[in-house]
Amino acid sequence: MSKNRITIVAVLVASLAAATGAYAAKVVEEIQIEGMVSPASPKALTAALEEKLAVKVLGYEFYGTENGWPILKVEFDSGAVSKDQIEKVIDSTKDPSGTSFRVHRGQVKIHLPLLEEETKADGVFAAESPDIGQLTNPIPASADSHTRGQELYVKFCSKCHGMNGNGAGPSAHGFSTDPRQLWSWYQADKSADPYLFWFITNGRSDMPPWGVILSENQRWDLVNYIKTLAPPTN
Repeated sequence: MSKNRITIVAVLVASLAAATGAYAAKVVEEIQIEGMVSPASPKALTAALEEKLAVKVLGYEFYGTENGWPILKVEFDSGAVSKDQIEKVIDSTKDPSGTSFRVHRGQVKIHLPLLEEETKADGVFAAESPDIGQLTNPIPASADSHTRGQELYVKFCSKCHGMNGNGAGPSAHGFSTDPRQLWSWYQADKSADPYLFWFITNGRSDMPPWGVILSENQRWDLVNYIKTLAPPTN
């Protein structure tokens, strides 16, 4: 074989390898998901994606996401599957409870009308609110208090109210009333503290009275932490 022919063959082989590599390129995408309402949700969505498309679900991120929505991380061959196809499968799949999954595309969903006290958070409560005494929060809203409150929130509250306060925790499905979206109290002033403390202590509807489990200081730490839960952004 001549030197020129060897060079041509080498170039063709290299070109073919490059083309094949481009075709088989693995892509990792992060997709924001709505409808993760039960412990069975991740398993159901993973099964649908892996059965219907040649994709690999790498996992889910529920805690501390940038804008409050759970994130699905998926790996796929960009030459065989498109992101649009993945999103269509997500939008056509349901949780075992019957709740539809949906790709979050920038519109915050409020599942319950906010109560008057939740929109104002100014100490002037709605007429149907209980008789709440004028308590004073003895725990400064420090970084240490927020850390303690976060640990308590993750352990006791997130299963119903969601890790980001969106009211869609995995244990909340089937409740008679949906858990409140706690980010409505974001950066509320001290006038909201007695109200939050009262409900943490006494509970309401499906919410248990945490006053029989948590100390007074722990409940105040929770109040401080709840006011750091920011609403999800678009």
